[in-house]
Amino acid sequence: MSKFKKLIASILPGIFLIGYNVGTGSVTSMSKAGANFGLDLLWTVLISCLITYYLIVLFSKYTMVTGDTIIQGIKKYIHPSIAIILITALSIIILSALMGLVGILADVLQVWSTSILDLGISSLFWAISIATSIYILLWVGNYAFFEKVLAVFVAIMGTAFIATMFINFPSVDELARGLVPTLPETAEGSDNSPLIIIAGMVGTTVSVFTFIIRSQIVKEIGWKIKDTKLQKRDAFISASMMFIISAAVMITAASTLHVQGLTMNNVAEMVPLLEPIAGKAALGVFVIGIVAAGLSSHLPNLLVIPWLIIDYKNEERNTQTKKYRIILFVLSVVSIFGVAFGFKPVFVLMLSQACIAIILPITIACIFYLTSKKALMSSNVNRIYDFIILSVILVFSIYVSSLGIEGLIADLATFLI
Repeated sequence: MSKFKKLIASILPGIFLIGYNVGTGSVTSMSKAGANFGLDLLWTVLISCLITYYLIVLFSKYTMVTGDTIIQGIKKYIHPSIAIILITALSIIILSALMGLVGILADVLQVWSTSILDLGISSLFWAISIATSIYILLWVGNYAFFEKVLAVFVAIMGTAFIATMFINFPSVDELARGLVPTLPETAEGSDNSPLIIIAGMVGTTVSVFTFIIRSQIVKEIGWKIKDTKLQKRDAFISASMMFIISAAVMITAASTLHVQGLTMNNVAEMVPLLEPIAGKAALGVFVIGIVAAGLSSHLPNLLVIPWLIIDYKNEERNTQTKKYRIILFVLSVVSIFGVAFGFKPVFVLMLSQACIAIILPITIACIFYLTSKKALMSSNVNRIYDFIILSVILVFSIYVSSLGIEGLIADLATFLI
């Protein structure tokens, strides 16, 4: 194998995480933040990606040292009920995320198809097509195959979003101001609270699913503590690309919609709004990015629940058995419900992302405890700087959780009126 192929193979686990993390949820959160608040919340993306890098490394280190995934560690050394509660909560969140994600993607494609065809193609058709296509990939593939598919989606997504970012690139001063932590005033309209948008941004970037899946991947590919340098490089590439792609989406919305005084409550709204500003060609590139982001996120989202069950039972990670194919089929059908029954996809997805931020402190507390046990970690036990960093992250996650709860309550009140 050539050195280049070895390099690509060594960073595929990180690219898998990009495919999961930077999906339609990120596009929703970053687009809303950019359109509604300009670059005021760029600092949230940077802090979230720095935290993500540190936690990817930490969760990986735990698995490399102990040979256990984080779910197995919680089950063995904390309590099985905590693992079950975590799996249940994550499963509920993923169900709403599946519906919200497919709903947003179908809406975007429906609006885009209307711009090039007189009648357009219905959202329900797009939703069924997306669910069917990804289910076929899951039917025929394994993890190594999924890595390659997601690498293609991520490459398309990254290229599309970075290209559209240069439509009207902001000045260095504007970018610098965006990296200074501030809390903008609430914009008018439904679900525009900066509180829930910040919680959604953190939830979709500092994602519990990312760390749990990372732990599973590290165990499956057999990385040991001697592979720390390789693992850290992989984590750095993953977190860096998460920042670049997420920032590109925010900058695109900020430099086009925000400067025109145009806010948005739905990613699909961005399609007709962008066309007169960016032109059909740039709009087409952006839509390609959204589609790639949605597909790259939907595939691993469908795998989460089967992988959590397999992880808890400590089974071989094979989703091609009859039981897991049935589960994946049911999840694929559920993902269409949002479109079929007229749910509000952005709000459903924002709820799920904010809820991820709410359960984040529990997961961080568990890894904090496990990696502090010398009996488990030996010489790799947490150092003083780890205690400081994890304490800050835990406090930050609790603060974001409070924002999420506060924002959800306020936004639900607006939604129900």
